[in-house]
Amino acid sequence: MPDILESMKKDLLIPEVKNVFIAAMETEELDGAKNWWIYLINATSAPLENILVNSRGYSDLETKGGVQTASMRKAIKVLPSQSAAKLEPIMPEVFELFNEYWVSFFEDGQMKDRKYIFGPHTIDANFCESLPILQKQGVLVR
Repeated sequence: MPDILESMKKDLLIPEVKNVFIAAMETEELDGAKNWWIYLINATSAPLENILVNSRGYSDLETKGGVQTASMRKAIKVLPSQSAAKLEPIMPEVFELFNEYWVSFFEDGQMKDRKYIFGPHTIDANFCESLPILQKQGVLVR
């Protein structure tokens, strides 16, 4: 039976996700408070459609268990090419966890999905770089 499964896996064409990113960016609010926000960035030449983002945090990468956060789900009908969407604020209390964002979408009529994970303590100003599209500094998961 395992040989049949391996054969079937070889026949599956899994499309590669390119130029779609998740980023964490620190922003200053009107009252002067600084908060981190998560963004979905579409740096492709095509719009992304019927996007579903599922996020969660956990302390154990292997089991995706241990200390866990609640799951967040967000749907976006269309994200135009060369644009970004603000998804959710992220609190410093969860920076010590693995923060996972599973993004599914259609691009040029083809369904694609990808998991993006911020490692523990990686959402930090020390790891900031220039973010595509947003043209600001933040932490990027490629």
